Amino acid sequence: MSRRYTRALITGINGQDGAWLAAHLLGEGIEVFGTHRPTSPAGNWRLQELGFAQHPNLHLHALDAGNLVACRSLLGDVEPQAIFHLAGQSRVADSFRDPLGSVQANGIATLNLLEAMRRQTPDAHFVLASSAEIFGSPEVAPQDEETPLRAASPYGLSKLLAHSAMGSWRASFGLAASSAILFNHESELRDEAFVTRKISLGVARILLGKQQELALGNLDARRDFGYAPEYMAALANMADRESGDDYVLATGHAASVREFASAAFAAVDMPIEWQGRAAAEIGREVKSGKVRVRIDAQLLRPIDAPLLVGNAGKARKQLGFDPGIGLHELTRRMVEADLQRERNGRPG
Repeated sequence: MSRRYTRALITGINGQDGAWLAAHLLGEGIEVFGTHRPTSPAGNWRLQELGFAQHPNLHLHALDAGNLVACRSLLGDVEPQAIFHLAGQSRVADSFRDPLGSVQANGIATLNLLEAMRRQTPDAHFVLASSAEIFGSPEVAPQDEETPLRAASPYGLSKLLAHSAMGSWRASFGLAASSAILFNHESELRDEAFVTRKISLGVARILLGKQQELALGNLDARRDFGYAPEYMAALANMADRESGDDYVLATGHAASVREFASAAFAAVDMPIEWQGRAAAEIGREVKSGKVRVRIDAQLLRPIDAPLLVGNAGKARKQLGFDPGIGLHELTRRMVEADLQRERNGRPG
């Protein structure tokens, strides 16, 4: 398709979202400039798996987004017409261990990039990967763009700072700045530290006899699980718009962590039945009678919203966002990818 932009900058290209977005834009003929942390290698197993690591239109750069001078220098050199800010501290659990680091990585870095854009490329469109965690523990469901913002976790606060900055720079300086309020979006490329990938990888290893059980935290937390490539396509469309705005990206359907785990085991014909309550709850494989899931109290968060589910009506209407991959297909894809990696000894 023909877009308003032909040169795009993606921060955090080594992550799940960055890799999917890069593959999407490269497939459309967009020239992509991707950044990674100076301490991280330029190599990208995710882009290698997607078949785009050696694409002639892909250019990689090291960037410390906490350094305003470095941000201005890169934008001045690259002159992107679209900026997708996906880098940062992406794990809620880590934010409890290092709250100030999370605010620096997610909030201050966004301000640096906004200022760099204002000074160097004011006509570009800036798209931020915001988060449903900015809602905290909302009193109403589903959540949309008008839901009150009451971030509770340090991660949510760090994202709220970045999200609010987008609206402020949009109103104060007339920048095209958009926030994608992303609900849980998973895929085969998810990092192992996330519970969804921990589940899919654990199921694969259990099936192959490499481990016996899976340790999880809060099974009752209900989240809106979507498929990451569909969400990244929506971000690409956001940058195509003349002006900036905020958009919730979600499926509108919630499932508990328990249901996600059940679907993942079912994908390999290992149905699970749940027994017990609270910290004593276990997931037992129906066929063998073996315990496959146990609760680990150390994995419980100090704050964990009971329900996050989004209303993406605005994105459907204005961006053509139409998520079609449901929970069972999502878990099947994730488990099958992990099975293939485990069998072939590939990184992931």
